Amino acid sequence: MATDNSSRPFTRWIWLTVGTLSLSVAGLGLILPGLPVTPFVLLAAACYMRSSVRLYRWLVSSRVFGPIIATWQRERGLTLSTKIVTFVLVWLMLGGAALFLVESVFMRSLLIGLALVKTIVLIRLRTVSSRVSRI
Repeated sequence: MATDNSSRPFTRWIWLTVGTLSLSVAGLGLILPGLPVTPFVLLAAACYMRSSVRLYRWLVSSRVFGPIIATWQRERGLTLSTKIVTFVLVWLMLGGAALFLVESVFMRSLLIGLALVKTIVLIRLRTVSSRVSRI
């Protein structure tokens, strides 16, 4: 469970800062398909666990981020619905940008390459039953 590092205020401050930055990047990842959400949410949870009981409890009870943490803690994977939504958004956003918004062959290749990497990562992650959480 979470512990307060009140005996080491500087260490606690570092954990809080890293956790808050990670959660901010995860929030951006919800709207920007190039950024992953899950690793940054998990990092934020680990940092808050080491620095603030209140922030850790808030994060794990969050309607948006809580299910990601619960699923990962229990089963070390993502639900099929999370994978499908992520896959569709990645290809709509990155593929659409590559086809319709970018004229440079290099940038098109970069966007398609990023979408392929994200697809491979999604495929390699363990798929768990959706009884644990839904996003």
